[in-house]
Amino acid sequence: MDRALRHRCTPRAVQGPAIRRSRVHGFTLLEMAIAVSIIGVLGMAVSSAYFGIADVRARARGQAEAEVARQSVRAFMLRNKRLPCPDLSTGGSGAREGLAGSCPAGAQIGWLPYESLGLAPPEPRHRMRYAVARAGTGADLVTPLTDVADGLDLDGVTRLRRTLMAAANQTPASNRPYLTGTGGPANPESCSGNVVANPAFAVIAPVNDRDDSGSQYPGFDGINQSMAAANTLCIAAPDRRMDATYDDVVVAESATALLGWLAAQTR
Repeated sequence: MDRALRHRCTPRAVQGPAIRRSRVHGFTLLEMAIAVSIIGVLGMAVSSAYFGIADVRARARGQAEAEVARQSVRAFMLRNKRLPCPDLSTGGSGAREGLAGSCPAGAQIGWLPYESLGLAPPEPRHRMRYAVARAGTGADLVTPLTDVADGLDLDGVTRLRRTLMAAANQTPASNRPYLTGTGGPANPESCSGNVVANPAFAVIAPVNDRDDSGSQYPGFDGINQSMAAANTLCIAAPDRRMDATYDDVVVAESATALLGWLAAQTR
């Protein structure tokens, strides 16, 4: 067979370039598909990281605001020799103690009284709840004892100290604002009997509505939602971890801790 005939009959000479072009074209499409998939995965990761950072920043803001509130309540106590009464207005718009200038006996749960504490009221969704212990003989921290035996309590410190001591010596009970467990079999987060401690006061800051509870107080999560909506005395533990359904910030001060702080401030 002559050379011209062999050249015409050889498949490689005719089909080789087309095959090579097809292979190159197919590999490029595969590369593009892989690249698009990787970009999609990276986009999802970046999005998740962004929302995680946003959540952490929001909770850090809540922690800072709650700590300012704690220090403001302490300062109020030092000035007035008592703890402030909660703001009893419906949505926290009163910003002052009690309601219409009065603080009913036994009012233990309400809004943080911003103006009474010298703080600027925030927008409604960031308003904090406030709880104060007022139950028990001689342990009403909004209305301290007045019968001081020595008659020399000119500045009210002795009355306040005695009231704090009475509150500190009480047995934990559910008739005063109380902290429940952090969760788990050994320390369940339950408002049915698991009274871990009764703080002298507590401040509860909402962050985001992570449990989708809705209602009038959507910023509060878990058991704090019932505390805000129905003035129940059960409060989530300050060291409860943030999770998919909870990111509230709780700061609480015991009567014993306040006694020590008061002693340091009034030496």
